[in-house]
Amino acid sequence: MKKREVLLLSIAVVSFFWFSSAGVKEVSSKIAEKSNQITYAISAAPVGKFNPLIADTQYDGYVNGLVYDSMLCLNAKIELEPALAEKYTVSKDSTVITFTLRKGLTFHDGKPLSAEDVKFTLESLASPQYDGELQSYVQSIKGFKAFNEGKAAEVSGIAVKNATTVEITFSEPYAPALINIGTLAVLPKHIWKDVPVNEWAKAAELLSKPVGCGPYRFESFTSGSYVKLTAFDAYYGGKPKTANFILKVVNEATVQAELINGTVDIADVSAIKNADAKQLASKGVKVVRYPNSKVQYMGFNLRDARLDLNVRTAIAYGIDRQAIVNGLIEGNGVVLDTPMVPSLWSYPKSGLTHYTFDAQKAKDYLKKAGYQDTNGDGFVDKDGKNLQLTLTIPKGDKIREQTGPIIQSDLKKIGIDIVLEPMDFNATMQKVVGNHEFELYLMGNTLDPDPDPTPYWYSTQATDEKGSFGWNIAAFRSKQADELLDLNRKQLNMADRKATLQKFGILLNQELPWVPLYAADIAKAYRSGVTGYTPNTFVDFYNVQNWEVAK
Repeated sequence: MKKREVLLLSIAVVSFFWFSSAGVKEVSSKIAEKSNQITYAISAAPVGKFNPLIADTQYDGYVNGLVYDSMLCLNAKIELEPALAEKYTVSKDSTVITFTLRKGLTFHDGKPLSAEDVKFTLESLASPQYDGELQSYVQSIKGFKAFNEGKAAEVSGIAVKNATTVEITFSEPYAPALINIGTLAVLPKHIWKDVPVNEWAKAAELLSKPVGCGPYRFESFTSGSYVKLTAFDAYYGGKPKTANFILKVVNEATVQAELINGTVDIADVSAIKNADAKQLASKGVKVVRYPNSKVQYMGFNLRDARLDLNVRTAIAYGIDRQAIVNGLIEGNGVVLDTPMVPSLWSYPKSGLTHYTFDAQKAKDYLKKAGYQDTNGDGFVDKDGKNLQLTLTIPKGDKIREQTGPIIQSDLKKIGIDIVLEPMDFNATMQKVVGNHEFELYLMGNTLDPDPDPTPYWYSTQATDEKGSFGWNIAAFRSKQADELLDLNRKQLNMADRKATLQKFGILLNQELPWVPLYAADIAKAYRSGVTGYTPNTFVDFYNVQNWEVAK
């Protein structure tokens, strides 16, 4: 999901795909022949939603991050820098932001990029037809409500002053506005204006040939294998130094060999064992680790009456999360007590219950919920029915798949019968996020550098309608949470926002709509001949136009 890998980022999971022999030969031969190509390994194939406003997987996000661009960008220090916009101003009361675009900007098809495209992008998010996770970015803009309810033809707070100037007026201060709107990818109005927003996901022809304004142009997509991109000569940041960029789907079992052999230049190897990382280093491949913005968790369906707070608390105490971190990821990560980025200022430093593994305490909470083993079969029951729950697991992420049986084994010790349900990622998304037909599920969520948890936790972001994607997946509806989320959006003082978000983190820790598991360190590997590449937590392709690979 921007950002997201559910979602946003975000939410995001790892799948494994084998190449056809023809596909391997085609890509590998080009790699062998050319030094003007970067090959970036990804562990799952993009779905093909090459529109950043509706993409909901990390792998489509990789493509969108290279094809599209935004008015501002984040650097490795999480500082905003000019991108499509050469400058911006913020009013003293923080209710008006004015962006001034660079002159002469064009999309990949040669059409000019103007302030009208920015307005179109923002109004698309405000449309009543838009059901993605990014609408919260624009809901504080003046006139949003009238436009969203179909009572106005445009959002009054978005004013195009001239071809290069757009002024955005908010009805009230919105603290993350600059980063969320500034780093939002700009869509070409002339491409998408004639397609209703609720039909975008079905616009196969447009999605398969995306037109952006980023450093690389879309060339081709071989499903399950690779995406080929070529340098955009008219890119405002200068023509990329490397002519071709390949996003290649690589099986985790072979990625190390490909790095050593030079058929892959850069790869996410976050699941790599410490011994294997040392082996790569001995072969001249650099491996760097750094904190993650992706949290791994097990979610509950709060629509299920069995999953009351006592049962959720029992499950939290019944999972040995530290053992998962120590064993599966060899200590390269941290246990989470609330679903927030642990390295950010918003994560509570005190006031959290740690839910350290305690089987007896877990059984006590089950007893409070009315569950005991009355027939001696090893599983707790109530009203003659065992507490049996299905854990849905998206396939592909090796660590996540291994986590499922551990949770099953741990919870069996406290008398809960867990049935594992591995599913294809897309099928999981439809079942869990779209149809809400689940009990427990494993997922990862990639979170933003300037936290606004509204898309995932606000009460109105939950839906019970089958087929309607709701990013408050657990259906956590809390007046207190809504009030804290509203406050976080309005507060401009960072100390006040920190206090508010930490209260929110403590509330999630107490209410347990999810059991946060861990945040594994990111590990990126890249060959010694790669220059200009600086991996960091929140930005995958910063300064990508300056990346190069030696022969």
